[in-house]
Amino acid sequence: MDAITREGVRAYYRLIKATAAATADPWHPGANETLTNAAYEANAALSAAGLLARSTNELMALVREEFPGYNPAA
Repeated sequence: MDAITREGVRAYYRLIKATAAATADPWHPGANETLTNAAYEANAALSAAGLLARSTNELMALVREEFPGYNPAA
């Protein structure tokens, strides 16, 4: 995985984590801002890596490759 793809995958992972946190506590101060920033960051990084058109399954496979211990059910 090249550096640009890796950064796209890492930004997507941060978006997943921010979404989980915002879902768990939507009234937390700053939840909307954190989620919005993560979404913008992921969009830009995925676009730069040419990954925006990829399916969720393909992106999740890349996330699991970069973060082998990631468990979406946890």
